[in-house]
Amino acid sequence: MNDQVLNSWKEIAAYLGRGVRTVQRWERELRLPVRRPRGKDRSAVIALKSDLDKWLQDTPQRPEPHPLHVHEENLQLRRNTELLKSHTARLLAESEKLRAKIAESMALTATLNQKRPPLLTLNRKGPVPAKEMVSGASAGPAPPSNGTASHC
Repeated sequence: MNDQVLNSWKEIAAYLGRGVRTVQRWERELRLPVRRPRGKDRSAVIALKSDLDKWLQDTPQRPEPHPLHVHEENLQLRRNTELLKSHTARLLAESEKLRAKIAESMALTATLNQKRPPLLTLNRKGPVPAKEMVSGASAGPAPPSNGTASHC
C-alpha cells in the first residue's frame, strides 16, 4: 500500500486531525483536494498527502487578533452586557407595575359586578330586563316547592 495515498474520508480526516464531516465540509466549501476515481459526486474518495499538505499551506488563515483589539472588544461586550442588564431590570419593574394595575382593575371590576344587578338576563324567550325578573313578570312558572317535579 502506498503511504502517500489516503483511501477514505476516515483516513483523510485522521491525517488532517479533524472529523470526517469537517473534511467533507472543507471539500464542499474550501475545495479540499480529494479525488473521486469514479468521477461521481457521491463516490469513494482518495487523496494524496502531498496535495493535502500543499492545500493546508496555501489556504489563507485568519490572523490572530492583536491583544489590544481583544481587550477593547471585551470591554465593549462588558458595557453592552451591563446596558442589557439595566434595560432588563427596568422592563421587569415596568412589567410588575402593569401586573399590579391589571390585578387592581380586575378586583375593582369584580367588586362592581357584585354590587350592580345585571341589566339583562336571558331566559328561554330571550333577554329580559332585570326589573321584570325581580318582579316576576317574565320569570315563567315557579319550580315546585314540595320537591316533586310537575308534569305538563
